[in-house]
Amino acid sequence: MKQATGSNTPQSINKVSIQLTLDGHSFSAPALSGEFPGDGLVEVELLTPRTTLVPEEFFDEACAGELLAAAGMAALPGECPVWSAPQQNAVAVMAAAENALAAVHERLGGRARYTTPLLCVPQTSVPTVWMYYAAGLLYIKVYDGKLRFAEVVPAPDEADLLYMLERLGSEFRLRDYTLRIGSGDGRALKRKLGGYFRQIVCE
Repeated sequence: MKQATGSNTPQSINKVSIQLTLDGHSFSAPALSGEFPGDGLVEVELLTPRTTLVPEEFFDEACAGELLAAAGMAALPGECPVWSAPQQNAVAVMAAAENALAAVHERLGGRARYTTPLLCVPQTSVPTVWMYYAAGLLYIKVYDGKLRFAEVVPAPDEADLLYMLERLGSEFRLRDYTLRIGSGDGRALKRKLGGYFRQIVCE
């Protein structure tokens, strides 16, 4: 975390990414070995398919586990639910390995604030599909006037990506949508997805 250099200079929040396996029993977080001077918040981005968005008005911390179960993501043995701060009237609830969370707590204490790429809010002035690819996971959101779909799916190879496109195409007329790609390898995704959408924008 960077220290403020002057009284009018806001602090920047450092982001730590933790990649969780499907079974929830192992994780990778080399960034946890970094330095986090000061006492400000540290944003911890969990990269896991076991993620769901809940409208803020329906979220209750005491029922986080039940909300995951209702979304078909009930916590496995050795897992527990964590959640983000509200953003754009939504809260992200994630199932995370207890050993990963223990490592975060040991390193950061109460400074950790959990988040997920699924909370990203793209420009949606026209019907839009937003995609973000990281750690073999495909984050997808569909907007048409409002949020219509939000999901994280494992997509380690091109076949998984194309299967997901077929699934989306059965629900939405993709040729009417603009695709916004938020990940660093956007050009590679653009080459694979050309022809499916009205327009493709790499952000």
